[in-house]
Amino acid sequence: MKPGEQESTNDLFSQDDPDPVQEDGADQSAVSNSAKVASTKGVSQKAPDYHINTAPEMDALERAAADGKYGRHYSSEEQLGIIQHAIPGASHLVRLSLTNTESMAGLTAEALEQLVHEQDADAALAFLYIARVLAPPLVVPDMGFGRGIIDFDDVLSKIGWDPRSTSERRDMHRKIYQFIMFGERAQVIGRRRGAYKDKHTGELIDTEISAPLWRIHETERPEQASLFPAHEIPVRVELVMSRTWIDLLTSGQTAQFLPMGEMLGAIPGNKPSGAWARVIGLALASFWRRNPRGALSGQLRPTRRELLERYPPKTGTVADVLSSKNPRRAVEYWCDALQILVSAGLLDPAGETLISFKEMRASLPTRDWSDQWLDQKVEIYPGLLIKPHIEGRSAALPLTLPTPKRGRPKKQKQ
Repeated sequence: MKPGEQESTNDLFSQDDPDPVQEDGADQSAVSNSAKVASTKGVSQKAPDYHINTAPEMDALERAAADGKYGRHYSSEEQLGIIQHAIPGASHLVRLSLTNTESMAGLTAEALEQLVHEQDADAALAFLYIARVLAPPLVVPDMGFGRGIIDFDDVLSKIGWDPRSTSERRDMHRKIYQFIMFGERAQVIGRRRGAYKDKHTGELIDTEISAPLWRIHETERPEQASLFPAHEIPVRVELVMSRTWIDLLTSGQTAQFLPMGEMLGAIPGNKPSGAWARVIGLALASFWRRNPRGALSGQLRPTRRELLERYPPKTGTVADVLSSKNPRRAVEYWCDALQILVSAGLLDPAGETLISFKEMRASLPTRDWSDQWLDQKVEIYPGLLIKPHIEGRSAALPLTLPTPKRGRPKKQKQ
């Protein structure tokens, strides 16, 4: 293939299988090689900002990616060529499977495990931005809705990656491509809890899903080939998003999001404090979206464990730091991460954010303090840049009336 030429691909490990097992989602006619679509030579789509989508199906995909580097919550079935990410009590799970062609070629689930191991918490931000570009919420769909050309350099800038050399840029492109391939192969399976009713018809909305986020339709290689063009990483891809995902993430009756993705993406995440700030922000978005009134009043008080383990930081898990020779670094990273979020306008300078590292360290016992510290509830409030959106979400919720007391009314004294 010549430099700059496009190729169509739906397969992760081989270009010889153009028709992998298709689950509910993007239909084959939409991603077939013969479909009349814009070439990746066309104009790539971009967005000035993006949302933290807190919908359970997106949360399942993000957590599967964040856990990938560490293998948390993953299990495999070697004979079936399947690996699965399942969190106890969660409404959705994530499954990756080999295609028939891959199995016949002798590939095993180990090939999928290699892809999973390439994922980390930054993949969550990449998924959120790309999904925002392809199918922004609360927008009336048009003919091209749910499909588009994604430029890797654009994704780099939106998730806070800043390459300092050509070689580093290629490595980052490879990483983005691994994220995108994971999004294509990771089938999210489940149904939302509770009932969703159409406001106009009163009918129940089906929230069941069994589909990957998107399919890769075409890729574009660099115009100037490297010394080994056969292994050249794409610079742009055309993606087609699943219909089921589009319906759940964009409809005004099922969309769940907060507009704070670009704020988290702007935080440098290569050092522990920055990486911790990013995952704390992701976790807080989920808590704040589900309980905006509690977030504003201070009644919502998550534990440090809930904020640090929901999406493990890419620089290392909090458990790794706490089990190291210097476990008090976890306290330092925590305090620094909160200050980063305050500076970004995502946290209010109040409560937990006013406690310095020295003060927190001095309050800890000399031994066996890590679990107690992790499970302590923290007082955290939304910052100036995100507070108006949470206030709007809170105002839109129905008023909760006090429950009347049961029993006979007391007789009044004469």
